[in-house]
Amino acid sequence: MKAKAKYGQALRLASTTQLTREQWLAIRKLGIGSSDAAVAVGLSPYKCPLSLWLEKTGRKEPEDISHKEAVLWGIELEPVLAQVYAKRTGFRVRRVNAVLQHPEQPFMLANLDREVVGHPDGPGILEIKTASYHSAPQWEEGVPVAYQCQVLHQLAVTGHAWAEVAVLIGGQDFRIYRIERDEEKIQDLTEREAQFWQMVQQDQQPDPDGSSDAANAL
Repeated sequence: MKAKAKYGQALRLASTTQLTREQWLAIRKLGIGSSDAAVAVGLSPYKCPLSLWLEKTGRKEPEDISHKEAVLWGIELEPVLAQVYAKRTGFRVRRVNAVLQHPEQPFMLANLDREVVGHPDGPGILEIKTASYHSAPQWEEGVPVAYQCQVLHQLAVTGHAWAEVAVLIGGQDFRIYRIERDEEKIQDLTEREAQFWQMVQQDQQPDPDGSSDAANAL
């Protein structure tokens, strides 16, 4: 699959408007998506690098979580929360509808929830989250590390200077967090992702990290 059109710095690898699940899974195997970033570098509390490696090398099918209530509600609420963000900030948001690819690191892929336009700081990324009431403490000191990795990955791919994470906690606590582009963090993340992707390409299995997910993957 060849990237043709451009989106800012990034290449448009594929349109997402009519992708089947099979096509989506095939594209995901081409690299590391933004939701994979924290997993690839060992900073996800939910999934380990070994499990992701098994998926990327075709040894394991990704779990289908589309039927789970939290996922279903996240999908239903995404356009609503995008509108709430636009109303509260006064800035317009739009869909990108494409899988984006880093121009120099082709294994780095990203799919944005929304792009913020008309902002004095230039175009930005809007990442939309829903969280349960019980997970509220994870947001007290800012965006959780795993989601920071996701956003930094998106900033790396797009070249954008900033992003905001809009999260609805417990169905009624709406918050907006700003994340600025940090070249040092992006470089570190990119290098660590590259190391993981090299292991995928060389069929070199990562060491289990002792997590329950790693135990289940073995």
